[in-house]
Formats: sequence, structure tokens, C-alpha cells
Amino acid sequence: MQDEAVPATEVADLLFQIAHFRCKQSYETLFKLMAPKLLNFSRKQLRDESLAMEVVQETMLKLWLKAHLYDESKGAAITWIYSVARNVKFDLLRKMKHQNDWVQGDDLWPVLAQEQDATRLPHEFHAIVSQELEDLVNTLPPAQAEVVRLVCLQGTSHQEVADALGVPLGTIKSRLRLALQKMKEALDD
Repeated sequence: MQDEAVPATEVADLLFQIAHFRCKQSYETLFKLMAPKLLNFSRKQLRDESLAMEVVQETMLKLWLKAHLYDESKGAAITWIYSVARNVKFDLLRKMKHQNDWVQGDDLWPVLAQEQDATRLPHEFHAIVSQELEDLVNTLPPAQAEVVRLVCLQGTSHQEVADALGVPLGTIKSRLRLALQKMKEALDD
């Protein structure tokens, strides 16, 4: 992806200055030269303005941090920069896909998430929801059910639950994520 408007040797020199001398002025010049081109490139690829801007920001950060990885013998500097941008785009898309797989408590209990005034809903409704929720929690493995009760129903923080149960924080988060996924699947059925 050679860009005729920007001399490749100039971009290579700027990367060299950034890599070897951490030259902020060279970085600023590189930013002014490449950011608009990367933004246009990202817009065409993604058709999402905010994501395109995030690609540019992440790419420019990577250029500052990894300019030393550019090897002039393997290709033009501009081509290398576009490769970095392409990899950033793929990383962001992967990250977004992964985040979309996470289940949030609000997905399970939209009525409760709206924090409606208790006086607006009949008492029987709360009893029915509470019983259905308890039945759903009881279908979970005991360790996951305990975490759901402590975090979701009692409002205990993840760290407090980890300390109380004597397990790592990551284990609590994994149990909660798995439990919420199982509960969502059960509700979807």
C-alpha cells in the first residue's frame, strides 16, 4: 500500500528517529502525515467512525512503542504501518466479538435493572420473580450458585466474595460468568 503523497524514505527516517532517539517531534510529524491516511483506510474497511478512530489511535500508539521493529530491508515503511493498522483492526474486532459473548446481569433481569419503584409493581410480581430466580439459581452447581447469591442477590463485591471463600478473584469472576451464561441459556429455553 504505497502512498504517493508521502515519501517512503521520509516515513522510514521518522520511524528511525522514533525508534532510536524517542524523538517526539518526529512522532508528531509522523502522526500528522499518517493519521489522516490511516483514518480514511479504517473508515473504508470498517464503515464505523468510532471504531476507525480507535484503530488510528491504537496504531499510532503502537508505532511509538514498536518503531524499533520496523526493518527497512523487509519492505517500505508505509506498508509496514498499514500492516500494523490492519493487525490493530483485527485485534479490536476480536476483542469486540469476545465482549459480545459476555453475559451481563442486566440481560437476565431487565425488570430489576430498570430499578422501578417497588410501589408501581404488585407484591405478587416480586414474589413470583424472586421464586423463579431462586429456582434458576438452584439449578446451578453449588459453587456457582453461592457466587450468584453473594454477588447478584446480596450485592457483595467480587473481592469480598473471593476473600470470604478463600479463592482467587479470577475464580469468582469465572464462576459468575459461567453461572450467568447458564441462567441466560435456561431463560432462553
